[in-house]
Amino acid sequence: AGLGGLTALTSLDLSDNSLSGNLPEALDALTALTWVRVAGNAFTRCAPHGLWAAASHDLATLGLPNCRPTVSYGAPQTTGVVDAQGEYAFFTDAGAAITTYEGLRKDVARLTIHEQDAAGTSWAWFYDDVEAGDAFEWRKANDCWVRYAVDEVLADPSATLKSLSVEWMTYAFTGGSGAVPASATGSMNWGVLPDLGGASLAVPVVHGIYQLVPAGWTGATVAQTYQEPPGWNEANPVSTTALTTARRLPYWSDPVLPAGWMFEGARTDPRVVYGYCASWANDRGYGGVEICGFHATARGWPAVRRGPYIVYETRMIDGRPALIRYSPRSLPQHSRSLGIKLWVYDPSTESEYTILGGDHSLSGDNVEAVIAIARSLLEE
Repeated sequence: AGLGGLTALTSLDLSDNSLSGNLPEALDALTALTWVRVAGNAFTRCAPHGLWAAASHDLATLGLPNCRPTVSYGAPQTTGVVDAQGEYAFFTDAGAAITTYEGLRKDVARLTIHEQDAAGTSWAWFYDDVEAGDAFEWRKANDCWVRYAVDEVLADPSATLKSLSVEWMTYAFTGGSGAVPASATGSMNWGVLPDLGGASLAVPVVHGIYQLVPAGWTGATVAQTYQEPPGWNEANPVSTTALTTARRLPYWSDPVLPAGWMFEGARTDPRVVYGYCASWANDRGYGGVEICGFHATARGWPAVRRGPYIVYETRMIDGRPALIRYSPRSLPQHSRSLGIKLWVYDPSTESEYTILGGDHSLSGDNVEAVIAIARSLLEE
């Protein structure tokens, strides 16, 4: 399992060592691998996804499936009855079977799925290991899919069925509307679900309360809606340099920032109808970061922007949907000085936090530093 710490490893040859048992899950972390050989051993069960993702490997010839597979199924059973291989059904909170594409995107609360796929292959060994926090993607086509998170593993309805409490995270909607036909075969992808956005985004996607639209898109989008906030800052405006006062503002959360950074001030803001915006200086006294926390009023907010040095991408941060704007090094006009901006939504409190980097450590493509600040805000 210690090999999982060698995250820069590009080649792995374990062949002809008479090893047995399961390949350790820690090998999933070897995302830099390009060449893998494991023949000449007695491995069982499955191979971690990190090995399968290598450009060259011998896993298929050895009968070692991907530990995070893509499983082919038929169309969802709109009657709600699942009793044969390749069948599954999504249900609402009230227990009704979902029959429309719109329902698959918004109304899903439970999934019942047969452990055998459309070809009769059993995936019981995999479904037995599914747990809360896992994510998967139901896919019909490139413009019609939904990503779900597993909330809870429910009691098995029978020896061949698995039941999961799930909620949607992200979906593409332009390729399906109305009733789901019997011909709408699909697949369940339990593998690594990549971030979306930038030049690779081909169709609009809804990600939590956000909407990400490709540059130049002229087709359908989701209309923006508005939710009334619980109060208005304009009735009692605040501007303070006292941290004790700032901590009494709605949705306040103390961030974890680099040593030596100093609180400059907080205020209610015309851009924030209920909440706050605050700024911190870096250890040299210059602008370090601006953080806002507020009641999220907009739904379907469109981020329809992409330039020669900037991209917008989806993220999931501790189970919460987020968007991030940054300048990756792969762009021809990469900007190291562009402040990274992140939006993250917390459904449990209907709050949203934005982080705008000013310091060089929060600029360019240093996205993990900004995401770390977001995690510190959401911990409270």
